[in-house]
Amino acid sequence: MRTEKRALSWEEFLKSGYQDSDYRYPDFEGTYEAALVCKRWGKRNCLFAYLDLEDGRNILAAAWSDKGYLGLADMPVGSRITVTFVRASTGKTYLRSVGPASGGGDAVIS
Repeated sequence: MRTEKRALSWEEFLKSGYQDSDYRYPDFEGTYEAALVCKRWGKRNCLFAYLDLEDGRNILAAAWSDKGYLGLADMPVGSRITVTFVRASTGKTYLRSVGPASGGGDAVIS
């Protein structure tokens, strides 16, 4: 039986007091290791993931339902993951893929 929510609602996110002011959308490409530190539902079948990259950058990335949220909806907060960002023809950078961190497994940080 599932005990952890897949992501916070907007109201739950606000009540949590989570400080998201340091998080920015990516403006770069590449593959990085990150910690999944928070998740919340957005409008229009979107999940927002708050990621702390190993290099210290704090990233806000969107994943969409038509791509199965790239698996993020079922990953617990605290997971160490590998994320890949690519630039679209529009010039915007988006989250292309998510997988386990290179160390393997579903390592969860506490």
